[in-house]
Amino acid sequence: MMRLTNLYIVIFFLITPFVYSQQSPRYDFLFPIDITPSVSGSFAELRTNHFHSGIDLSTNGKVGLPVKSMEKGTVSRIKVSPVGYGNAIYIKHPNGYTTVYGHLRNYASKIDSIITAEQYKIESFSIDFFPKETIEIEKGEIIGFSGNSGSSGGPHLHYEIRDTETEQPINPFFFQDKIKDDVRPKIMNIRIYTLENNSTINGSHSARNYPVVFYDGAYHLKGNPKIYASGKIGIGIEMLDYMSGSWKKCGVYQLNMKVDDQVFYSWKLDRFSFDESRYINSHIDYAYKAKKGKRFERCFRQPGNMLSVYGTRQNDGIISMDTSKTVHIQAFDAANNVADLQFKLLKGKESTNTSAAHSKLTYTTEHILKHEGIQCTIPKGALYEDIEMELIKKASPEGSILYKIGDKHTPLHKYMNISIQIPNSLKEFGNKVCLATVNGSGKKYYAGGKTDNNTIALATKSFGDYTLVIDTIAPTIRALQNIRGRVFKTHSKFLFKIKDNFSGIGSYKCFLNNKWTLCEYDAKSDQLTCPLSKAPIEKGSKYNFKLIITDNCGNDTMLESHFTVSK
Repeated sequence: MMRLTNLYIVIFFLITPFVYSQQSPRYDFLFPIDITPSVSGSFAELRTNHFHSGIDLSTNGKVGLPVKSMEKGTVSRIKVSPVGYGNAIYIKHPNGYTTVYGHLRNYASKIDSIITAEQYKIESFSIDFFPKETIEIEKGEIIGFSGNSGSSGGPHLHYEIRDTETEQPINPFFFQDKIKDDVRPKIMNIRIYTLENNSTINGSHSARNYPVVFYDGAYHLKGNPKIYASGKIGIGIEMLDYMSGSWKKCGVYQLNMKVDDQVFYSWKLDRFSFDESRYINSHIDYAYKAKKGKRFERCFRQPGNMLSVYGTRQNDGIISMDTSKTVHIQAFDAANNVADLQFKLLKGKESTNTSAAHSKLTYTTEHILKHEGIQCTIPKGALYEDIEMELIKKASPEGSILYKIGDKHTPLHKYMNISIQIPNSLKEFGNKVCLATVNGSGKKYYAGGKTDNNTIALATKSFGDYTLVIDTIAPTIRALQNIRGRVFKTHSKFLFKIKDNFSGIGSYKCFLNNKWTLCEYDAKSDQLTCPLSKAPIEKGSKYNFKLIITDNCGNDTMLESHFTVSK
């Protein structure tokens, strides 16, 4: 009996670390839509400048599916925008969580009437509304219908679960049991970095990629190459995940890197804070992504990266090649499917490189740089590591002045402020003068800027090449149906295509008989919709219609017409 009891104790201690290292599933919430789930975007998936804060559920190319509240609660926030989440609703629940539903086509009627009233109150389509009156929602109540609003790339439902107190998004995978996943993460490549002047990879001071293949139940470096490394090095990994029944690329949930059988570097994506999401640009190799289009996730931390998801990180993941090493990488998805990769790093010959160190901007201090009419202020905490930076004024091939402000492949975590003196020849154009970024082919993209008599100032999170541009061309309006003199029913909609050639749409205003009227704007399709069902109209009445579109440099276009509402 004693031996059996001891056996139970041994089994308990063997099992316990594994059990308690995993998230405990919690099925407290109702699933938000009544279809077999197909995930098109996972929690904390890598996106441009941010981690994805929820789960995207494909709606099979359809819009209008009923979206249900996952638990009883009250509406805490309603946000309407032509970009971002589009039509979104936030519901606060008594259990300490808030759920968020984005990219809706439209809201349920009791919510929609409240939104419309607020839009007319502040005379704006875009609203960020925190209701003062209690709007109670029951578990399973339809709150809206799935759509493709905002910056959505196709019909789907974006939903989140947040900690109400901290507002941190939490991995929704652990709050449901409908999403199935039996597919292990996929590892495509590793990248080995040299992290000091005398570091080498097979005799070279440059970083090097090694493709990965799968066989015998694990991943291996293709061709089993011999890798000789010296000095301090870091590992990067290109990987992704798939869910069962979906070909959509998703993100990896957890990574452990062991060096000689000891956990050396790890991270796990259970939750994160929105104010730290931009640290993704340090979590990945930002420059390689900008140049080559592939995302390598670092298994070593840059000193200015304060992302909270990291666990064990001996020497911040930096490997000192004093002896040969065995590296073992395990990538997990949230369902605990694992991808294993193991390889050896052989101790290489020490480099005698003694190249002189250049002066650098330190990531721990503020820097104010000036050069020939340019001033650039980089705040403390804007850089992830010390960098070398150029501030240059030169002529472009087409004859305009080009301002080179740092390297566009270097990420910024905070806004830097740049100020440039406006040449006398451009001062007469006033606020029509703006700053633009210039790519390698010479194409210009609007960046913005605020002018006074002598300078233009811009807060930006992008290094790169800038130039001054004059925008005097007004936006265009194209009506998608004839309005003038026609009779319309009260449920009719007026549709317009609005476009601008450079600085982009800044504002849009619609008036019926000189009274502000709601228009709904979808930025990705350049479409503006005026729904008469939400307009201040009466049956049998005649109306003068006026639409004014203004770009970001103050150029505007007006369309006028008239119509009658049927009795």
